[in-house]
Amino acid sequence: MTAAGADAAIAAAAGALGLVQPEVTPLDGGIANRSFRLRAPGQDLVLKLASDAAGALCASVQSEYAMQALGARAGLAPAVVLANPAHGFIVSRYVPGRTPSATGFDDARLLRRVGAWIAALHALPVPSGLDVVDFGERAAGYLMRVTAGGSDAFAARLARELQRRRAALAGPAQLAACHHDLHHRNFIDDGTRLLAVDWEYAGPGDPAADLAACIGYHALGNASVEALLEGYDRTDVALRARIAALRWIFDCLWYAWNAAAELAGLAPDPGEQSRLAARLAH
Repeated sequence: MTAAGADAAIAAAAGALGLVQPEVTPLDGGIANRSFRLRAPGQDLVLKLASDAAGALCASVQSEYAMQALGARAGLAPAVVLANPAHGFIVSRYVPGRTPSATGFDDARLLRRVGAWIAALHALPVPSGLDVVDFGERAAGYLMRVTAGGSDAFAARLARELQRRRAALAGPAQLAACHHDLHHRNFIDDGTRLLAVDWEYAGPGDPAADLAACIGYHALGNASVEALLEGYDRTDVALRARIAALRWIFDCLWYAWNAAAELAGLAPDPGEQSRLAARLAH
């Protein structure tokens, strides 16, 4: 997204919301989007703007709006004020609070809260008309792009192993409203509640995949997984087995997303890719 494109989106949002010369402050964001805080008398908002590569990476402003609005009504996400798919942005209420750190995310008390947050999301009715998100299918699609040139032997090997593991895994018993991107950077702790942002990959999905993503993002050890599942209030053998099967598939998805993002001109963390490659090779 160019500076001119960002300025146009900010102007479009300000005009639609009646903001006159809002104070605009860039915020930290992921490599595939940019965020700005917009402040004007009586308004404190966050505009999240997708990159030009977001569509190619399967992000969806339409799904983001529907799923964040669902979460907001349940007190799980900031309230949505405006969404404009044409300009690729969504505007939410600004929520003061702190983002848990990577090291802090290993705290058992926080993980129990995260588990309870995930359970509350999964208990919500899934909005109709949204595409089902299948981690294995998404990973296969990214790997297809990465291996199109025929020069990435590791990605080709991953694609074959992914196909084998997907064939061995039955479909989920039921779908749930899922976030699918439960990285610690996507949580805000306002002191009493946890709220989640960045819903562009959210939608109907396998509830075990949501848990597997949270575990995989943070390389949670056994004790931390127990705290997360305790908060989720479900620790049965069937769920554990499904999470275990999906953890490799999630790592594959994460690696493949990074590789596809690099092809699209973004800059994923090479150290992260090396760690993921090592995990996937075992």
